[in-house]
Order: sequence, then C-alpha cells, then structure tokens
Amino acid sequence: MSLLIQTEGKLTEYYERTGKGTRDEKLRAFFTQLAKYSSSRINLIQKVRVERVMELTLEPITDLNLTDLIATFDDAVRDENIPPLEMACRLEKTISKLYARASPRIMQASPDTGELLLELSRENLERGRELEQYTRSV
Repeated sequence: MSLLIQTEGKLTEYYERTGKGTRDEKLRAFFTQLAKYSSSRINLIQKVRVERVMELTLEPITDLNLTDLIATFDDAVRDENIPPLEMACRLEKTISKLYARASPRIMQASPDTGELLLELSRENLERGRELEQYTRSV
C-alpha cells in the first residue's frame, strides 16, 4: 500500500507544480482541483490501511509486477517535454493500470481494499477522460 500512496503523492505533487507553473487561470484551477482530489485519495488509502490493521506490501505478492508501471509513471513525471495536459492524461492512465493490476491480488488478502483499488482505477480512467475533453476544449 505504501507504494500506491507514494505514487499518488507524486501525482499530487505533479498537479500542484503544474498548476502553479501555468498562467492560464482556468487550467491552474483545474490542476489545483486535481491535486486536492489526489491528496484526498491518499488519505482514503491510508485510512483503509489503518482500518484493516495491515500493511499490505505489494512487491512480495506472487506474480505481481508493478515495476514497469512505476517506472513508466516516474519517467513520465520527469519528462518536461510533454505538454501538461497530455502528461496528466498519461499519468492518470498509468496509475489506473497500477491500481487495476494490484487490485485482484490485494483482494485475496483484503476484499475491501481490493474493491477500493478497483474503484480508484475507474476514477483515474474517468479523470483521464475529463482531461482529454478539457484538452479538446482549449
């Protein structure tokens, strides 16, 4: 779970940094909203982890390989050549895949936590669609 919290934290930081760096007021407000939303998701994951009184460590789960998705996410966050909205779409899709891949394996240890990860994956896909729509509208 710590790995997911860290990744969501990086997403929050990206949105905060990008929002502060843009001159477009509407876009700044949009990224600020996304940052707040990602931050609230961190709190939700932490709450579930505490309520379940377990620290689910993803790496030791057999056949669960998240390193490629984490590397894709980390590489994208560092790439300053990608326009902010395109970057945000990529990050949302990547973190959605991360949650979707982890969910079935986590579900074996904690069904509630697995369901939460599925819901977060769906939310990331929806946020990605919203970002794509926003991109088309500007």
